[in-house]
Amino acid sequence: MLSGILVFLCLLFGITGSVYSQSPRLVENGKIDLSSYNFQQNSPVLLEGNWEFYWEQLLSPSEIRSFDKTQHREFSKSWNSGNQYSAMGYATYRTTVYISKNSGPLALSVPDFYSSYLLYVNNQVVSRNGMVGTSKEDYTPHWLPSTFALGDIDSDSLVIVLQISNFDHSKGGAYYPIKLGSTEKLFNERAIEYGYAFVLTGALLMGGLFFFGLYLFGRHETTILYFSLFCIIYSYRIIGFGSYPLHFLLPNLPWIVTLKLEYITLFLSGYIFGMYTLNLYPRESSKKLIYLLSGISLLFIGITLLFPPSFFTQLVTPYFAILVSYILYAFYVYIRAVVNDSPGAKYALISTGSVFFVFLYEILAYFGFTERTLLLNFSGYLFFFFFQSLILSFRFANSLKLAKERAEESSIAKSQFLSTMSHEIRTPLNAVIGLSGLLSESKLNDQQKEYSKIINQSGENLLGIINNILDYSKIESGKLELADIDFNIRAAVEQVLDLISSTNKNPDLELLYSVDDSVPDFVIGDSNRVQQVLINLLSNALKFTESGEIYISVNMIPDESEGIRLEFKVKDTGIGIAEDQMHRLFQSFSQVDPSSTRKYGGTGLGLVISKKLVEAMGGSISVLSNENVGSTFSFSIKVEKSQIISDLESSNIFKGKSVFILDDNQTNLEILKSQLAKAGIKTTTYDKPKDLINDIEKLDSFDFGILDMQMPEITGVQVAAEIQKKWTKAELPLVLLSSIHNEEVEKYKDLFHLHLNKPIKHTALLRNLERIYQPNHKKGIKKYVSNYQGNSFKEGLSILIVEDNLINQKVLVRILDKLDLKADIANNGLEALKLNRSKKYDLIFMDMEMPEMDGIDATKQLLSSKNDQEKPTIIAITANARIEDKELCLSVGMKDFLSKPVTTEIIKKTLIKWFPAS
Repeated sequence: MLSGILVFLCLLFGITGSVYSQSPRLVENGKIDLSSYNFQQNSPVLLEGNWEFYWEQLLSPSEIRSFDKTQHREFSKSWNSGNQYSAMGYATYRTTVYISKNSGPLALSVPDFYSSYLLYVNNQVVSRNGMVGTSKEDYTPHWLPSTFALGDIDSDSLVIVLQISNFDHSKGGAYYPIKLGSTEKLFNERAIEYGYAFVLTGALLMGGLFFFGLYLFGRHETTILYFSLFCIIYSYRIIGFGSYPLHFLLPNLPWIVTLKLEYITLFLSGYIFGMYTLNLYPRESSKKLIYLLSGISLLFIGITLLFPPSFFTQLVTPYFAILVSYILYAFYVYIRAVVNDSPGAKYALISTGSVFFVFLYEILAYFGFTERTLLLNFSGYLFFFFFQSLILSFRFANSLKLAKERAEESSIAKSQFLSTMSHEIRTPLNAVIGLSGLLSESKLNDQQKEYSKIINQSGENLLGIINNILDYSKIESGKLELADIDFNIRAAVEQVLDLISSTNKNPDLELLYSVDDSVPDFVIGDSNRVQQVLINLLSNALKFTESGEIYISVNMIPDESEGIRLEFKVKDTGIGIAEDQMHRLFQSFSQVDPSSTRKYGGTGLGLVISKKLVEAMGGSISVLSNENVGSTFSFSIKVEKSQIISDLESSNIFKGKSVFILDDNQTNLEILKSQLAKAGIKTTTYDKPKDLINDIEKLDSFDFGILDMQMPEITGVQVAAEIQKKWTKAELPLVLLSSIHNEEVEKYKDLFHLHLNKPIKHTALLRNLERIYQPNHKKGIKKYVSNYQGNSFKEGLSILIVEDNLINQKVLVRILDKLDLKADIANNGLEALKLNRSKKYDLIFMDMEMPEMDGIDATKQLLSSKNDQEKPTIIAITANARIEDKELCLSVGMKDFLSKPVTTEIIKKTLIKWFPAS
């Protein structure tokens, strides 16, 4: 590929270098005959050769005719070539061009000459650059190539007189030829020249800015930074040098500023490219050589800034020599990089080869050995920057690939760490929660019961934190799985409220809920994840709400798809969230109050996990909040229609019944009124105890009453006492509602028929109210339960516990003792195999990680050695809690998977599930 590029450049060099070699002859002794030359069909002519030359003379055309000291000098040579003249000075050139009167419209293209000039054609001033003069004080430098039309010439000759002054540049004189040609061709040439320059400048600037942005917003690699700066800086070399398009666009730019920028960008480009190469391939590069070039470049930049043009313009020749040496060295570096198979080395080699040809050609053109060729420059630069961009793109992609691999390794390590830590924490936590639970059920005094409850709650809190971290890890690694099962919306919400209400010890805080009638009883989705989100939101609300209410509502919202979209709202009357802190919500490990003195604890993961779960279920989550007023968290999920239809049979007991309700909470009044109305009960509500007491005489019109316990000023118990002064318990049955589980309520059982805890479940409310009229009524309201397993398990089960941890053995043995079951113990898989050969077990609780033989291998051997009827039911009880662990256990034949810590309730439910009572 490299050889092909070089051949192409050589061909390009040969083709474009001969474009202007069609001049029939050179200027000889100040004259050139082009009378037979067709300018309209042929290329412009370079007016090279021996012009008349008048050193240290600024002569007008008329003055030349009377001047008798005529010399001749090659036009395309600087004054100081051959050391014949000084680079600083002034002179006049003249030539006569013989043309045909039918030549058509002609034009001249004049280079900048690095000098000021004044140009006459047939005694008329046609072009100027700056102001010519005989000293530095009376001349004005300015460099700008120009093309101007001569029009149709009514003469057979053109007498061209050129006055030049130079007192600044080290390369003074007319060292580039003037072109004569058709107006159309020369103006097209100039337009193409500027077009090439603008396109290439734009490409370099855009590429440089792109890579600079990649550096700022990417991985901050210095290689990318150096290349972006090189592109941006070198873009000035394209537009501010050669044909000077920048001077054409902005002719009033200070000449000295543009001149210094021309040289500074040259030296700075060399410095930056050296540092770029060093950072690109540090192993193949020599720091000493690169730093040497860098030092020279910086020195030359300093000289350019501090010294006049007559001095710093002399630095170009030695710098070009250094630059050529450096390009050859860079070529060597890239060859070594190719040999070492470094990233992008082949592209680097190709780009260096192309830029070497461009630089070599530029140097030859600078010293006048060849004509500048736009197409060669343009193609060479594009090759160079294109392949350099490929290097960086390749390296960037490679670095992203390596970063991805490192991230994946880190993720695996993190998962392994979390798994190990979860295992190590769950093992002692199993003892803390299991034994504290058993302890609380034993004979203890009040203080001991309080201590055991605190221990159990602290263990549960720690378990919740561990579970949150594991859930977060699953979500981040993309291993979150959702189930699609039929579940009852109302039952799911009520189960969450049962769990949360058991932790609510605040009598001033009420938990309320309502499910809109439009919501179907059963849907298909992941009830566990829905409940997890509700628990997170309710736990937060409970934490930040000291009084008032927490209200859950469920509604169905329109959805154009075939599924069902449900909206859940959790509204509280808590402390709210300040507007400037809202951005902290839903961010990992972030809390609204991040200070070290924060009042409320937590990991900050609950809302993050909730957001991820909701989005995984096809919904979204949002929050509205007012500080010191409360917050409302809303989330929607998408579920599917279920084929299960609720079978509700309501008793006719309540037909025509009427009830009065007293509650200071308007929300609860509305909920109770709605629930009772569905059963055909007429309701009258009171929100002030005094209003009800004032109506005591009228209460005989009601069949029963419902009183809230916690109210300001007068409690429900006090109101009940007032009522029974007028109406007996039998005449007017009363129901007491309370927001907390309060054992002192037992003291008031003579006042009430029923004591119910808030929030009141709809079906439970009616079922309990039936007891007022049918104390022995057992049928009540029937509700279809798809996975009903009964409430007891088979007696006399033969159980084996395979566990190497002594404390965990004791926990399981004590739990089974509590359930009137006995169990044998095996300390590892080998002992389990030995015991299984001598005794048939119905159930084996199997740990995963054990010495000598782990639970996986033990399960494989236990299940392979027996027929299906004799195989025991093996259930994993392990401190490993990852989804991978569960899948592994189930894949080898285990029936179920329990994560430590386990409680009496968990073991009981498992026994009912796999060994229900017949």
